[in-house]
Amino acid sequence: MKVKKHFLGWQKRSASERVLYCIIFAIFALVAFSYLYCLWWCFMSGMKPPDDIVANPFALPTKWRFDNIPKMMEMLKINDTGFWGMLFNSVYFSVIGAFFSASCTAMLAYVTCKYKFPGSGAYFIASLITMILPIYGTGGSMYLLLDKLGLLNSRLMIITSFSGIGVYYMYFYAFFQNVSNTYAEAARIDGAGDYTIFFRVMFPQAFPMFGAIFLMIWMAEWNNYSTALLYLNELPTLSVGIYLFRTESGGDFDILYMAYFITCIPPLVIFAFFNNVLMSNVSLGGIKE
Repeated sequence: MKVKKHFLGWQKRSASERVLYCIIFAIFALVAFSYLYCLWWCFMSGMKPPDDIVANPFALPTKWRFDNIPKMMEMLKINDTGFWGMLFNSVYFSVIGAFFSASCTAMLAYVTCKYKFPGSGAYFIASLITMILPIYGTGGSMYLLLDKLGLLNSRLMIITSFSGIGVYYMYFYAFFQNVSNTYAEAARIDGAGDYTIFFRVMFPQAFPMFGAIFLMIWMAEWNNYSTALLYLNELPTLSVGIYLFRTESGGDFDILYMAYFITCIPPLVIFAFFNNVLMSNVSLGGIKE
């Protein structure tokens, strides 16, 4: 039925609209193909010996070197931390950090949106200012602060994920601003307190938004190498390991490209399974003022 409706809708379009849609489709298909080709080229190069990569960069491997996968896992080593150790660090800081960040941001946005108290508006303005001001000059003060707190090269640095300021705060703030207060009033009549209203009434409505923001933060943290490079020298992540291996490896391009491909797999799998969460609109509820 859906295919038939789409076909009828296509027949109703004018010739100029059909041409426009075909051009737009061709452009998007070309962009998608370019991304897929880059991934395929990375995998193909990781299956070649180094000399073959230089001599025939765009040709198929003359011999598929599947042994490059365990070889990469053995050679990718930074500061006595191997591949599996760096993988654990990447998962630890990206998953737990994304959960802490999204949770804290959702709570702060709810409180400053639904409760009016001195400073609630100031927090919103401060969040806007931090989004506008450049962050490049804060590296030195951040390093000094983490050093004084004893968080450098420590897994406890994960507590810095409790931030709540930035563009994700704006997303949650806009979401809760559009959620009707009728939900909270009905729950309060039934005897629910503030915590019960948030965790059992309001926050469940933000689950799609929470899931989307969690995935976006996770992808950003998974690919982030600068933070771990500066503050976690003894706990390198995969992105840091690949960055340092690229500068120190010499001619091991096959290992480097195989490492690139392996680190691309988790974000691709996550996007394949949760693309609807990331791309779809969020329902704001059915009760109107």
